[in-house]
Parts: sequence; C-alpha cells; structure tokens
Amino acid sequence: MRVAHRGRLIRGFTLVELLVVIGIIALLIAILLPALNKARSAANTVACAANLRSILQGMQMYGAQNKGGIPGSPLTTARFAFKDPATGAIEGTFNANNFPSVTTIFDWEAPIAKSMGIKFDEGGSAASRASRFNTLRDAKVFTCPENDVIAQIFNADGLPNIASGRMISYNTALAFLVQAKGSAGVTAGFSGWTLPDDYSPKISKVGQGATKIYIADGGRYSAVGTLPDFDLNCRGSNGGPFADQPPSDTFSKSWDRVRSPGNGGVGGIDPRIFAFRHGAKRQGAAPDNFKMNCGFFDGHVELLGDLQAANPSFWYPKGTSLTVQPGTGENSSETWKDVVDRYLKPYSGKTFIVP
Repeated sequence: MRVAHRGRLIRGFTLVELLVVIGIIALLIAILLPALNKARSAANTVACAANLRSILQGMQMYGAQNKGGIPGSPLTTARFAFKDPATGAIEGTFNANNFPSVTTIFDWEAPIAKSMGIKFDEGGSAASRASRFNTLRDAKVFTCPENDVIAQIFNADGLPNIASGRMISYNTALAFLVQAKGSAGVTAGFSGWTLPDDYSPKISKVGQGATKIYIADGGRYSAVGTLPDFDLNCRGSNGGPFADQPPSDTFSKSWDRVRSPGNGGVGGIDPRIFAFRHGAKRQGAAPDNFKMNCGFFDGHVELLGDLQAANPSFWYPKGTSLTVQPGTGENSSETWKDVVDRYLKPYSGKTFIVP
C-alpha cells in the first residue's frame, strides 16, 4: 500500500506482511522458550546448591560452637525440652505454648539461622513459634528457587497466624539426628535399621563426611496419595516437617519413590516431583530423571538422580545395621526394590552394615 504525503509516496505494511512478521516472531518464541526455561531451571539449580552450601557452613559453625553437635536433633538443639531424652517425654513446663528457640524438636532452620546471624523471634509462646516458623520457612537462604509448592496445614499445634504456604524446601537425614537407645521419635526405634550403640548426633560420629548426606531438597510431608502438608506439633516425632528417613526407605514421606518404575506405584501424583525437583518432572519417569541437590557433612553439594541419591550408605551413620527386605508399594518393607537391585543385592534377606 502506498500513501501520498506532501508529494511523497510512503510505503506501509500490508495485512499479509504484518501477519507474516507476527508468525515469524511467534515461531522464534516457540523455539527459544524451552531453551530459556531450561536455562532458568539450570540457574535455579545452581542457586539452590549455593543455599545448601551456606546451610552446611551454618551446620559446621553450630557444631564448632556446641561440642560437635548436629543441629536439628532433639538431643542437641531441642535438648532443653527433655529431662531424659531416652524416655522421649517432654518436660512438663514445655508445651505448644512454651517452646522457645525452635519450632519443633527436629527444627534445623532456627539453630542454623542463629549461627548465620539471621534475626527471628526466639520466644517460647505460641505467637513466637508462629512468627519463627513463618519467618524462616521463607528466608531466602532456606528457599529453593524451584520450590513453588504450597503445603497445607495438617496440624497447627495451636499456633496463631499460621496459613498454608511454601513447603519447607530442605529436609535433614533423620538417622543422624537420633541415637540407638530409648523410644522412637527422640531415639531410633525403627524396625529396618539399628544405629551403633555408641552413636550420638555429633559430626565426628557420622563416618566419612564426604559420603554422608546431612540435608537435601525435601518434600515432607508428601506421598503418592497425599499432597504436602505441615505438622507443627512441637513434639513432632520421626522428623516432623524438618527431617525424614531416606529415599531408599519405603516409609519416607519426604523422598517417596513409589512411582519409580518397578517399585509398585500406579496412579496418583508421582511424589518425586516435590523433592526431586531439578530434573525432568514427568509422572512415572525412569529412575534418575528426577534430580535433587544433596548437601554432605564435609560441606560439598551434589546434584543426584532419585536412585543415585537413594544409596543407603549416604543416609546412615557408619556401623548402622540395615535389614534388607526388598519390596514394592509404600510401607511394604524397609527398602525399595530398585535400591536393593542396585546397591544391596548380595544382602537381600540379610543384614548390611553401613560403611
């Protein structure tokens, strides 16, 4: 089309030409968008790993200041609440309305935040606990950039101003936080594994730090039939919202691998999407398509596939006895079948001593 303007002819776009240009732009966007999303995810994975390295530094600082204790254990950071941790009984003066310093007995965020110099409400009242939880679950250093999962409130434990919100991004390895003697919850009473009699939650007792996972991307509490939720009971046994049994274990509700092919899970949401959130997120995908960042006691971080990360040797103190009972389906035994096939086949039906 030509338009006369003060003696000159100005050529404009025709409708067909405009549509062609729009079509080319749309095509370029379609081509570039997956690459841009992939680049963004890669950057988020790097940022998540940086968070974990900072958390590991905070863990080591806490240990240096507290006789080598591991933060997030009822026997270290929540020791004040127990007259005798071996009995598992909370002191009468401590309850949902009087529980200072930490949100629950397995809370790792508060002690590490304190080591880092992060300010939060350390009071014991229900309002203080609520403020503490709300502040720390969304603290940048404790938030994986790939975690956009909303967790519902299962049990608010009477805390005010607690609402559904971002799932806690990282969970610690439960077996390092307990000890062999006593009752379940504070100490280890699990049928599939037994800690050494002399183990206590100290960094020096875990074994070789380069092969032991302290913390990783987590999805607690979630399972194939349960979307993530929070149980904020101050006494929250078996890890509460902060810790759990490992991805090798069929009872894990942070790293549930039931939908990994061969493990017996069919239908429902593949719960690997909640914790293993740095790889492919295809329901029922083959092992190791899902990936998560794992932080080791020596301070390094590795990106591992879901079956790679399920190596039992990563998750238990040296000398722990595992009863190898391969099975499929949640709660069917203590060890996923694919984990036994890859790591423990010679020990099937026997006892494996963790190196």
